[in-house]
Amino acid sequence: MSVAVIGECMLELTHGDNVNTKRSLPMNMSYGGDTLNTAIYLCRNDVEVSYVTGLGDDIMSDWLLDEWRAEAIDCSLISRMPNSVPGMYMINVAEDGERSFLYWRKNSPASRLFDDAEHADRLFRSLRKFSHIYLSGISLAIYPATSRARLFDLLAAYRNEGGKLIFDGNYRPNLWPSVAMAQQAYVQMYRLTDIALPTLEDEAMLFGFDTAEQVITATAKHGVPEIVVKMGGEGCLAFYNEESSFVSAMPTTPVDTTAAGDSFNAAYLAARLHGSTVVDACNAGHALASQVIQHRGAIISAN
Repeated sequence: MSVAVIGECMLELTHGDNVNTKRSLPMNMSYGGDTLNTAIYLCRNDVEVSYVTGLGDDIMSDWLLDEWRAEAIDCSLISRMPNSVPGMYMINVAEDGERSFLYWRKNSPASRLFDDAEHADRLFRSLRKFSHIYLSGISLAIYPATSRARLFDLLAAYRNEGGKLIFDGNYRPNLWPSVAMAQQAYVQMYRLTDIALPTLEDEAMLFGFDTAEQVITATAKHGVPEIVVKMGGEGCLAFYNEESSFVSAMPTTPVDTTAAGDSFNAAYLAARLHGSTVVDACNAGHALASQVIQHRGAIISAN
C-alpha cells in the first residue's frame, strides 16, 4: 500500500526568547502543515508516502526538502517553481496562552500546483501508481476555483481507475470566500471519498451538525463507506459496513493539542492499511494522538 498526500506545508515563525528588542523581533523558524504532519506520522508507521505540493527555488525550499527526506518521505513529485518562496505564517501567543496567526500564503507555490492543465495531467499520471490519495479541506481551500475544479476531475478519473481517496475535512473558514462555496466543495469531495476523517467541531461550523451521528448520516448519504468522526478528548465515532462504533480516547492531560487530529489520522490509516479492524485502528489513532499532545509542537521526536 502506498499513499500520495496532497497539500501545503509552510514556514512557521514563532517569537524567540528576547521579544523586547526595539529594532528587531527574534524568531524561531520551523515548518507546519496538516497534511505534512500526517505524511510524517504515516512514514513512521511503515507506510510508503509521497508528498505532493509546490515549493520555490529558494534556500528555504531546499531546507524543507532536506527535512522531509530525512523522515523518509518521497519528494519526487514536489514541483519546484521559479522565482517563488514557500508560504509562511507567524504564531503569536497571548498572555492567557491563546494563539493567533498571521499568514503570508497568497499565490504560494502550493496554491498554484494545479493552475496549469498539462502539468496537472502529468502529475496525475504519476499518481496512478499509488493505492491511495490523501488530502484535506485545507488542501481544497488553497486552490483557485478553476484549479480546484481541475483537481476534482483528476480525482474522479483516478478513482474510476481503482484508486482510493481519503479526505480529512479540516475546515478553516478564513480560507474560503463563503460558507456556500466550502459546502459545495466538501459535498463534491465526499462523493469521491472512500475514507472520510471529519472532525465534529469542523462539521458543526460548516454544516450545522450537532452530533457525530448526524455527521455520519449525512456523509454516508454521499456514498462514503468508511467514516471516522473525531471528537477531541471524548473519542471518535466510526462507521463501517453499515455499523457504528464509539471508541473512547485515552485519558491524557494535553500540553499542546497541535496535530492531534493529523496524528490520529496517520495512525488510524496505517493500522487499516496493515489489516487492522476499524476499532483497533481507532485505538491506534488515539494512542498516537495522546502521545503527540503531551509535547510541544506538531512533530514529536521519533525516538
